[in-house]
Formats: sequence, structure tokens, C-alpha cells
Amino acid sequence: MDDEPRSDEALPDWSPEDQWALAGNVRLRWERYSPDLPDDGGDRQPLGNLLLINGLGSPMVAWPVGFVAELNARGFDVVRFDNRDAGRSSATGGGYTLSTMASDAITVMDAVGWSSAHVLGMSMGGMIVQQMAIDHSDRLLSATSLMSHTGNWDYGRASDEAREALMLPAPEGREAWIAQAVDTGKVWASPHQWTAESSAARAAVLFDYGVQPRRVVNQWQAIVDSGDREEHLARCETPMLVMHGTADTLITPEGGERTAKVAGNARYVALDGMGHDLPPAYWESIAGHVTQFVQELVQE
Repeated sequence: MDDEPRSDEALPDWSPEDQWALAGNVRLRWERYSPDLPDDGGDRQPLGNLLLINGLGSPMVAWPVGFVAELNARGFDVVRFDNRDAGRSSATGGGYTLSTMASDAITVMDAVGWSSAHVLGMSMGGMIVQQMAIDHSDRLLSATSLMSHTGNWDYGRASDEAREALMLPAPEGREAWIAQAVDTGKVWASPHQWTAESSAARAAVLFDYGVQPRRVVNQWQAIVDSGDREEHLARCETPMLVMHGTADTLITPEGGERTAKVAGNARYVALDGMGHDLPPAYWESIAGHVTQFVQELVQE
């Protein structure tokens, strides 16, 4: 494979084997994972549709298949997708906001055939989920914001080391890209779960699937230009689960705490010792909290 970071120009053309949603002239690649439910009258029942939304610059594979399997095992029908300017979705010239990306997520739901869904987003994906709850509440059954904040930069501010690591330009070449991902990821990773080997393996999965490092600035600008969502969140009636790691240095826990405080209908869960990553040790816990939250809503 080419040793350059992959951009839209280097990614495969439209393929009938792939699943695509069209938001204007922007192609959004998505994948669906349906639960294997018994057809013999067993106890396990479908819990509903669940859309996963990625963080800054991350392709859909940032949601590991092992985590998706945890959600499937609980009865969720799961879709993950590449945001614009990430993964194998279209590269753009920027100039959009989180509202645009929230509309992209609705476009994916339409392409899948879902009239409604639960949504779960991490980091920037949590911001998009919040925006979906503001702009598209009629399409959301619940919203889960993981390791994110409200757009109020007074809460959840990154540590100096994490901010410096985030702003490093992406290097050329696969090995250099992975090496930098390992070094920077350690800064905000769950401290008791991180290893260089697991971090490198995870970075390789992202790179080999496809990344667009030169387009990350477009998503970052969308975050900045979208401003503070707090006034709108306060009026939001969508049931919201807010989860945040207590060891997060990239978006510190105050970001999640503030989200739960200002949102109109929110519950907060602290994930002890978790950083700004998604290590396997936390998959069962996160999936369990989402499942419990959804089950309680169904029972109401």
C-alpha cells in the first residue's frame, strides 16, 4: 500500500458493495450490524436502532467491532459511518458547522431506513449528538454524549500537554503517522489501560481503513464556528445520557459534568479511570449504561 496518509483522492471510487448516503454532493459511507436475536421465542428482544458518531478526524472504525458486538449482544441494531472529511466519506472544502454534521447523521438514518434512533457520539461525535437533539429531536429516541462538552470552553478545557499534542501536524507516511498516534494518544489515554502495542495496533486499523489528516482542520473549524450550545440544550427534552472518563485530559470531566447540568433532561455517569479513548476494559460498562438507560425509557 501507498505510504502516504490516505486522502479522498486516494480512496476507492463509489462501489456497489459499499453502503452510501448522499448529503447533497457529499458521500457518507456507512455499515450496519444487526443483532443475532433468537427466533424461538427466547427472552432476548431487540432494543432499537443505535447510530454511532465518531470524534474529530476519526473514521467509523474508531468504534471497534468488539464494542459494536457488545451493543449487538444487548439487542441494538447498530450503524456506524464516516463523517464528512473522515474515513472514506467525501473530502470537502470546509465551511460547515456541527448542524451540517447533525444533518449528515439524519441523512444516514434515512439511507438505512430508520425513522428514529438512539444516538451515541464520542468527543466531537458527542457534540454532534447534542446538536441532533437540538435540531432533530423528532428523530431521536435518546442521545448519549460520551467524553464531550457543550461548546462552552470554560468547561472541559484540555491540559496544556494534551492541547499541544492535539495540534501537532500529521506526519507523512504510514509508520510515522502511527508512531505519532501512539505518542499523542498516550497523553490522553486511560492511564491503566494504555500500552504502546495496543495503541499502535489501533492506529494501524484507522490508517489502513483510511484517514484524511489534511481535512481534520475542517471539522475543527466546524466545532469552533458552532459556538456554545448551552441555551439550546437547556430547552432540549430529548432524554440524554452523559458519560465521561475521570482521567480524561483532552476534554476534562468538567465538560461532561457541565453538559449534564445544563441539558434539560440528562443523567450523568462518571467512568472511573477512563481517559479520552475507548479501551476494551470499558466496553461492557459503556454498553451496559446505554442499555440500562434505553430500557428505562422503554418501560416509562
